[in-house]
Amino acid sequence: MQTTLNMAERKRGLKVTGFHESMGGYGKKLLAGMGIKKGVKIEIEPGHVSQILLQSGGKEIRLGYESLMSIVVGNRRLTELAPGELGTISALEVGRGALVKFLALGLKVGTIIEVKKYVPGPGPLFVEVQGAHIAIVNVEGFVIAGEELYEYDLPGDVVFVEVNGKEKQLSSMKPGEKGKISSIAANSELAAELDRHWIKKGNTIKALHRHEPESHPLMVLVKGKCHHIPKGLTKKIHVKVV
Repeated sequence: MQTTLNMAERKRGLKVTGFHESMGGYGKKLLAGMGIKKGVKIEIEPGHVSQILLQSGGKEIRLGYESLMSIVVGNRRLTELAPGELGTISALEVGRGALVKFLALGLKVGTIIEVKKYVPGPGPLFVEVQGAHIAIVNVEGFVIAGEELYEYDLPGDVVFVEVNGKEKQLSSMKPGEKGKISSIAANSELAAELDRHWIKKGNTIKALHRHEPESHPLMVLVKGKCHHIPKGLTKKIHVKVV
């Protein structure tokens, strides 16, 4: 399936299929100097601008790349696994707070996990709860509900919502989707804080819209060399997975 470079999967071989018609001469010349032209194979460096979709215990879990750097699978970091690769968690090199979250999600030593794919991290998501409450879920899955909560980190990735019979993380909901909160994978303190803002089991929640930030500049590998592509060009390069 064809997409643009800024929306393409990380950790996948990609092939350039063309460029957007609005691509100017300067952009074409800059990319040509990097060896990026139609038919060339490239790969995106996944760090800092990606989320990883995991399969664990029958449930899909989506978390930020930087968060998952602390999970060791065998003798490698989880982020070193390729899409489709299975592994068993051998260590969690995290602080107490992050450890509680991982354990609540079922990510513990001995758990078998599969990396489904590496995807770009989305922008903040505005949601409606109980008819009036607005919350924001950012790239790492944190909920920021109203100005009074900007000093808090309330993880949206531990909130699961049933949408059309399928359970998904709050941070993975798409604008327009509506469902019921099915579970909160959090300790009692965090669950109480979420509950205080109407984010609790059984409540209906609707995704209103996602605020997409400007495209990130991307580091890509082209014929063994790394190149930094300006964010304005990442939307104008068409690619497909090979």
